[in-house]
Amino acid sequence: MDTLNKTIKKLSDGEYQELLSAVAGRKNNKPYLVLEAARNGSYTESQMMDMLGVNPSTYYTLKSRLNERIAQYLSTNVKNPISALKDKVALVPAMLFSNDRDVAIRALKNLEKQLIEYDLSNELIVVYKALARLSMYNGDFDYYEKEYNRHVAYSLAVVKAEDLFYEFVKRAGSYQLTRDERDFEAVQSILRELTNISELYHGHRLFVLYNLVRIYYLCLFTSRVETLKALEIEVDSILQQIRKHFEKYELDTFYQGVRFLVDFLYFEYYQRTGNQVRADHYYSMINKQVPDIAFKPAFSFYVTEFLNSKVARFLATRDTQQLLDLNAELESNFDVDVNEPYPYISFQRFNAIGKFYQQDFAGAARIINNLRNETSLKKFLFTDVEYKLFQAMQYCFQGEDGLCNQLLQSVKRQIVENDNNYQPALHLIKMLKAAIKPEEFRKKVKKLTELNEQFRQVNQGAHRMFWYIQLDEQMIRRMANPIKD
Repeated sequence: MDTLNKTIKKLSDGEYQELLSAVAGRKNNKPYLVLEAARNGSYTESQMMDMLGVNPSTYYTLKSRLNERIAQYLSTNVKNPISALKDKVALVPAMLFSNDRDVAIRALKNLEKQLIEYDLSNELIVVYKALARLSMYNGDFDYYEKEYNRHVAYSLAVVKAEDLFYEFVKRAGSYQLTRDERDFEAVQSILRELTNISELYHGHRLFVLYNLVRIYYLCLFTSRVETLKALEIEVDSILQQIRKHFEKYELDTFYQGVRFLVDFLYFEYYQRTGNQVRADHYYSMINKQVPDIAFKPAFSFYVTEFLNSKVARFLATRDTQQLLDLNAELESNFDVDVNEPYPYISFQRFNAIGKFYQQDFAGAARIINNLRNETSLKKFLFTDVEYKLFQAMQYCFQGEDGLCNQLLQSVKRQIVENDNNYQPALHLIKMLKAAIKPEEFRKKVKKLTELNEQFRQVNQGAHRMFWYIQLDEQMIRRMANPIKD
């Protein structure tokens, strides 16, 4: 029922009523009952079978057919504001056989202008080929044939740029989990390819695709804040130009879908450069939109990066209520899947961080433990080490010294002490071992304070871990206290 529930609950009331009448039939029909239950309730598979009075085989056949009918209905009712323009292109081949060549050419030239306006290169290919064939005897053939060849090349470039746009999300997320240089090289390669395409061909779509990727790249992978700050005028100018493209081509379905990214990137940029006033301005604009955006699987990477920056904002403001204000909605709305590891794994960490700063250490440990049981993190060694130590820290705060030590030993077997990539992990192990070791309270507090400062100094650069952990004096004293709640 999970997939069906998510699909049905995403629809507006009007959309749901249209769907209901289109695929469900009368009120006493079983499909109608299933849709109403998915829309208004939260039933298990067993409860649904009991309510319908059917056996498992009949129920799963019913659900499968219903899902198929829903998918077919939704696919044919996608609201595409420029579909009428594309419908005209479908009629172009017939214009070759019209009664009046001049009328056909004028109609095609008018269509050409509209397609150029929206940068619809694939459709322009069809138009230019038709114009070339109609102009074989009036001297314009060479021009239209050249335009046809140019737009074939341009169209292929746009398709490649779109592929790279989506590939960047996958590779950047993978690197966040692995910190593997091969993944980082793949991310750099994507940016280089996009750079080459955008320099070779010009068009607003390529400009948008390239710069969305580039600015996310800068925010994610620029290690020195001063370098990022120096780009403020350039970043602002680019984002304003992207916004103008979105406004000018407001009927473009791709632009309609991604237009929220401008404000997301402003928030990302200013949060990472430490301009809290401007970051808060954009945060207040976008925070309430996030659950709606999280509904759409295509945007899971961007929602994940927003949540990471939301945690960074919390570390500056220490406002726990604002950190947690979306959690209830995101639990039901954020469409993350175990097969898309970066958003799925990171969202569990986000929830655990919220519990940690609420001092619900048992809750934080449980979230991470469940994640590790549900998902194999072995192929993401960096993340596996980080999450195990974060879980160990929760046990330390609870006084579960045995469970804490068990995880510390597991991590030590996974990493090599002279591996510079895991120096933050090794320092945190020292700190947690010191915390669970019996020692006089004041001496232990002093030692933990020193070790925490050493950890903060080491935890820098591309391989930093636990950037979301800030231990104040009160938390360090709690770690040191042998009598824990």
